[in-house]
Amino acid sequence: MIPFTQTIAPEDKMRDFVSEWRQQGQLFVWRYRQPRQAYRGWHFTGDPAGCRSMRNLVDRMVGGAPCHRTVELARVTQAVHEVPGFLGPIDRQHSRLRIEYHPEATELRLGVEGDRLTMTAGGPMLRKFGAALASVEIGDGDFGMKPSDDRKADPWWFWWMPRANPAKTHDERTT
Repeated sequence: MIPFTQTIAPEDKMRDFVSEWRQQGQLFVWRYRQPRQAYRGWHFTGDPAGCRSMRNLVDRMVGGAPCHRTVELARVTQAVHEVPGFLGPIDRQHSRLRIEYHPEATELRLGVEGDRLTMTAGGPMLRKFGAALASVEIGDGDFGMKPSDDRKADPWWFWWMPRANPAKTHDERTT
């Protein structure tokens, strides 16, 4: 019997799979300016293609050397904003999210740099983030995750995308 061994082609040994990744779909990230206790923290959603694309990036990053990629964020629409049920104003719109993978990192961090967000993460927490996006991809939402073991850390919230054809628009409900 010949044992199974995986052979890596010489041209694949030096490939940078993270750099080869291309974004698809839409991702949305926001936080509220003055949230009630239940709505503090960061909020995430995306269409199925956006969630799947982001999970693919996470899979390419985890287990490799330190790396980073920047993804485009879609503008948070009123329909996306209304999904959580809290209509407070959004703090501000962000157009890009830079994801920095550091294998030794033990938590997720999200910082603001102008109109760009920077997420730093290690393997286990980045995998949890990817699992949350997998749930959003299939339509789940209204759940949170702690980005670290710090009991005071604000949770990150994940929401389903709004229905494509809601029964009434926001304007029709308020008049």
